[in-house]
Amino acid sequence: MLCYLSWLSLNTGDACLLPSKTQSVVELHFLCVAIITACCHPLVCLSTRVVVFGIKMVIRVYITSSTGSRAVKKHQQAVVGFLEANRISFQEVDVTMLEEQRLWMYRNIPRDKQPEKGNPLLPQIFNEDRYCGDYEDFFQSKEDNTVFAFLGLSSQPSVK
Repeated sequence: MLCYLSWLSLNTGDACLLPSKTQSVVELHFLCVAIITACCHPLVCLSTRVVVFGIKMVIRVYITSSTGSRAVKKHQQAVVGFLEANRISFQEVDVTMLEEQRLWMYRNIPRDKQPEKGNPLLPQIFNEDRYCGDYEDFFQSKEDNTVFAFLGLSSQPSVK
């Protein structure tokens, strides 16, 4: 599968990848998955933001659809609700259903954010491969009015 690196900004870390004109819809689907997971081109791993056909999909919120904890449910809803209300593109990753993603998430949470016992509580928030934080970090950034910096976004998205 061919993919062209249209541009890569070393200043901002943005990358734009474009498919070749001969790719089918199925190939484009797989290309999007590859870009989002940063497997399509080695230079993508250097970027903090990937633009696919003008759509930015950078924030990943790791959640669970199967929890008995009301606090976890409320925290997940608060994060997702904020992102939706502010029109921030994000991807929910349900670790209940995706074992590989759950293991990836656990491996990529910094050691100082790991609990002494057990697993980190959900939700966990990433910008591509960069760890942003957990719900407590998110909540504090909301209180400080620094959510966009916390998420690693340059500015608030424009609303039309």
